[in-house]
Amino acid sequence: MTMITVAPARSIRRLAWALCAAILVATVAAALWLLREQLAGNVAQAVADLTQAIVLAVFGVIGALILSHQPRHTVGRLMMLEGTLIFAWPIVKYYESLAAPPAQPSALFLLGLWFVNWSWLWLIFPLLFVILYFPTGRLPSPRWRWLRPLGLGLIVYFMVVIALLPELNAPGEPPPWTVPNPIGVASLEVSMPVWIALLLTMVVGSVASLFVRFRRADPVERSQIKWLLYAGGVFLVVYGGAGFAANMGGNDIFEVALFLSILSLPIAIAVAILRYRLYNIDVVIRKTLVYAALTALLALVYFGGVVLLQRVVTALTGIEQSPLAVVVSTLAIAALFTPLRRRIQDVVDRRFYRKKYDAQQVLAQFAITARDETDLDALTGELARVVQDTLQPEGVSVWLREFKRGGSYE
Repeated sequence: MTMITVAPARSIRRLAWALCAAILVATVAAALWLLREQLAGNVAQAVADLTQAIVLAVFGVIGALILSHQPRHTVGRLMMLEGTLIFAWPIVKYYESLAAPPAQPSALFLLGLWFVNWSWLWLIFPLLFVILYFPTGRLPSPRWRWLRPLGLGLIVYFMVVIALLPELNAPGEPPPWTVPNPIGVASLEVSMPVWIALLLTMVVGSVASLFVRFRRADPVERSQIKWLLYAGGVFLVVYGGAGFAANMGGNDIFEVALFLSILSLPIAIAVAILRYRLYNIDVVIRKTLVYAALTALLALVYFGGVVLLQRVVTALTGIEQSPLAVVVSTLAIAALFTPLRRRIQDVVDRRFYRKKYDAQQVLAQFAITARDETDLDALTGELARVVQDTLQPEGVSVWLREFKRGGSYE
C-alpha cells in the first residue's frame, strides 16, 4: 500500500520540476531572442514581452513548488498549466512579426493562426479556476460544481467559433491582415454577447465562491484567502491605472503594468498555500492602506503647492518658472510626512483594525496609570481589567510573588 501511495506522488514531483525546468529554458530563450531582435528597435515593447515571459515563468516555478509539497493540489496543477503558456510564445511572436500572410497559406499556417486567435484563453481560465479551487484544492461545496463544465464549455465553444469564422485575423488591434478560412461558414459572432455574459457569470461565480469559502473558513484558511484578495486588489488598482495610461497612448506601459500586477497573484498564492509568514497579511494590508493614502495626499499637496506657489511667484516677480515653488513644496512634503503618516495610520486603525486600535489605546492608558498609581490593589485591578479588555479571556487572575529580605522570593 505504501508503494502505491508514494510512487505516484514522487512521479508528480519529478514531472512538475521537469516541466518547470523546460519553462525556465523557454523563458531564457525568449529573453535572449528579445535582446538580439527587438531591444534595438521598440524597447518598450521588448520590455513588455520580457515581463510577460517572466510572469509565466514565475507561475511555473510556484506551481512546481506547490506540487512538490502537495502533489495532488489542484491549484498547483493550474499554476503549472498557466506557466506552460510560454511554449506558445514563439508562435504568437512569429505571426506578430509578419507584415503580410503568404500568398498560399498552408494548413499548418492556418492551424497556427487559429491557435493564436484563442490562445489568450490559456491565460484567463486557469486563473478563474485557481480562484474557484483556492486554497484547499477542492471546491467549497458540491453546489459549485456547475462552474467547471461552464468554464470548459466556454473554452470549447470559443475555439469552435474561431475555427468557423470566414476569416482568421492576425494578432494586433486592429488586425494588420486577414486570411480567408477554407472551412469558414457564416459568421458566428452574433452569439458572442451570450458568450461574454456567460464568461461574466463564470467570473462572478468564482469570486463569489471565494467569499462564501471565507465566511465558513477557519482562521488559517481565512488568512490564506486574505493573501489572494490582497493580490487581487493590487491587480485591479494597477489594471485601472494602466488602462488610463493606455487611453493616453501608453499601450506598452499598459502591458508592462498589467503583467507586473498579475505577478502579485502567484506570489500571494505561494505564500498562502506554503504558509510562509502567513499571518503577516494583516500587517501588509495595513501598511498598504497607510502608504497608498499617504502617497496620494503628499502628491496632491506637492503638485497643488507647486502650481499655487508658481502663480504667486509669477504675480509678484514676473518669473514664470521659478525653482522657489518646487523648493518650498519639497520642504512642505518633508515636514508633513511624519505627522500625516501618523494621522492616516490612526484613521486606518480606527476604521479597519478597531480591536487592535482599542487594545493599543487601553495599553497606553495603563502605562500612564502604572506610572502614577501607588496603590498595589488598585494597580492589580487595573491590570486585570486591561487584560480582560485586550485579550478577552474567560477568566483573569493576578499572581504576585512577595519579595523577602535577603533577595529571595516567596
